[in-house]
Amino acid sequence: MRYGKSSWWRGALLHTTMLVLVIWSVLPFLWTVQTSIKFTRDVAAKEPVLWGYETTASAYRSFWLDADDANMWRVGLFILATALIAAAFALAGRWLRPAWAFRLASVVTLLGALWLFPRIWETNDEYDFLVNSIVVTLLTMIISLSIGLLAGYGLARYTGISGAVILIIALGFRALPRSAFVLPYFFGATRIDDWLESSGVGNFDFPLIDVPLIDELRLLDTRLVVVLALVAVNQPFTIWMFRSFFMDIPKELEEAAMMDGASRLQAFRKVIVPVMTPAIIATGLFTLLLAYNEFLFVRVLAPTEWTLPVAIVSLTGGESSRTITEAAAASVSITLPIVIVIILFQKHLVKGLGAGAVKG
Repeated sequence: MRYGKSSWWRGALLHTTMLVLVIWSVLPFLWTVQTSIKFTRDVAAKEPVLWGYETTASAYRSFWLDADDANMWRVGLFILATALIAAAFALAGRWLRPAWAFRLASVVTLLGALWLFPRIWETNDEYDFLVNSIVVTLLTMIISLSIGLLAGYGLARYTGISGAVILIIALGFRALPRSAFVLPYFFGATRIDDWLESSGVGNFDFPLIDVPLIDELRLLDTRLVVVLALVAVNQPFTIWMFRSFFMDIPKELEEAAMMDGASRLQAFRKVIVPVMTPAIIATGLFTLLLAYNEFLFVRVLAPTEWTLPVAIVSLTGGESSRTITEAAAASVSITLPIVIVIILFQKHLVKGLGAGAVKG
């Protein structure tokens, strides 16, 4: 009986502690949501206005759109309809075949809405920053995961001393502060741009090649230099993560496939990679967060090709209440997609992290 009472008190204390931590963690975001839908007079009030205030979407309109009379209800319905259609395609891929076709349709729906939105409503520069964030994030994820998969697989299957040396170097590279990489990348990109300009390669009109939105070939102040820098910084993390996952996969799986006539690459692609799906999703989510929230590299390497975190910081530096509400609206806008992605892939994320934590 005493043991039961003790267990009840321990359980109550544990759940109370967890509840307090959840409230403490969620409260800043709820405050930001509240600030984003207030009028500036309530934000600038001497005493915080927590309830009984009028709501408005003017902060979202001012940040994203260039028209003061834009109907935000239509904007919201457009976003909601796009999300529902994309979700319907994604869910259909669970029961209908081929699943990849429905998933591709979901991605095409989102990209199509992204392309169509500025053609329906007149947008601000912040919409271009959103596009930059998406492009930088997707490219960083694709390149980092591709290199990390191959490198992690090779290091997991190779037992020589050079593999251990590579892992130690990668770990040391990862341990360095982010500021240690900014200036070398900046000066390197500057030197490359100077060479492209002096040699004439940057302004050369390549025959049969017409790349849209590119007037001259350069590296600094482009999405490419940000992607290359983020991939270099993130690569040690993906290699270590994938190596730990590959260490848990028995060699007999690929060996059996190779005995049936598959090459090592075919065994890796058709046997090992499907087993690694939770690990790929878990590592991809961490890479997504790194690239999506990056500030320092973007601010230094791309002075005009900003991403959304840089744009938000430029708003929070002002003293006007209007900039505060716009910064809150921007913060909510870029946070909600990440929250949705985490919720959708929560099962795979937990499974992937659990697989990497279990040894033997």
